[in-house]
Amino acid sequence: MGRLIDISWPGLGVTVVAELNDERNPELCEEFWQHLPFKILQAHPVVSGASMYAWTPIVSSAPVHHREMITDCPVGRLRYSQSTGNKMSIQYGVGLEPLAQPVLGQVLEEYCHLLPDVGKAVWNNLFWQKDLIFVEVSAHDKAAPAGELKKVKATTDTAQCFLDAAERFLLTEPEDLRNIRLGRVESTGTYGQYFTAWDFANGMLRDYIMYTLYPLLTLSKTLSVSDFSKTLNEFDVPYSSYLGVSGLYQLEEYAGMLRTAIAAAETKEEIQELLRAFIKYGNRLCAWSYQYFPWYLGMFYNRQLGGQEFPGRWNAEKV
Repeated sequence: MGRLIDISWPGLGVTVVAELNDERNPELCEEFWQHLPFKILQAHPVVSGASMYAWTPIVSSAPVHHREMITDCPVGRLRYSQSTGNKMSIQYGVGLEPLAQPVLGQVLEEYCHLLPDVGKAVWNNLFWQKDLIFVEVSAHDKAAPAGELKKVKATTDTAQCFLDAAERFLLTEPEDLRNIRLGRVESTGTYGQYFTAWDFANGMLRDYIMYTLYPLLTLSKTLSVSDFSKTLNEFDVPYSSYLGVSGLYQLEEYAGMLRTAIAAAETKEEIQELLRAFIKYGNRLCAWSYQYFPWYLGMFYNRQLGGQEFPGRWNAEKV
């Protein structure tokens, strides 16, 4: 039997117990366990169907042996996607994406009936209500030893700077993101409107952190130190420079610090520590950007399927 964890949504008054997939993904589960307890913003996918996910305060590169298609996941399945932001997902209904993700565990059967109501509440909140729903994850046995890795400090000031920023934004929205979504960045957005600038920043931030820097972390294990610095410069500057123009000034500054520190690094271990710390910071930005993005604009493009209660307002036949 795998170790048990509690997953709680205090704002919704719900707690469930889940079993980790210790037998088939032992390294992934151990890495996850070592970072307990944590409290993070709860989100919901806008593409892949009836599940909830949240960006964890972990950057995992543990080997994975057991994956499962999202479309095949039963209610209560826990997944952990390293390559799309280190997100923990909980299935509460039908999955839509035919993609395989690592299996983290399973909510115990006696709690699975609670998940659909939680999932729909989280969906409504992400889609249009925009309150803050947090999820807390901890060891079920409160006497169990956990969290040893969480106390480790970075070996360089630069990496520690990134980690400190990630900690500050764990439960608080970064001011730069707030300014973007409120239209306070006057240097971007054609003819005074700022939705397009907000949209571009949201999408590019996701692609930068989740689909570029995380793969570079994997690549850092094979490239030489000097070759990796050159590779990082080629990939990083187009993203971080544009995001700086969009209003993410701190991110642009930190990206410059990252490139400088990696250029001076002497070992792959130094490079990986810097990247992990920066990705932790970046994942927090992704979580907050995702939380407040105006997904409710989807009301204009609604097929009225899958429990969506908002009628569509866009008549495609008149286009």
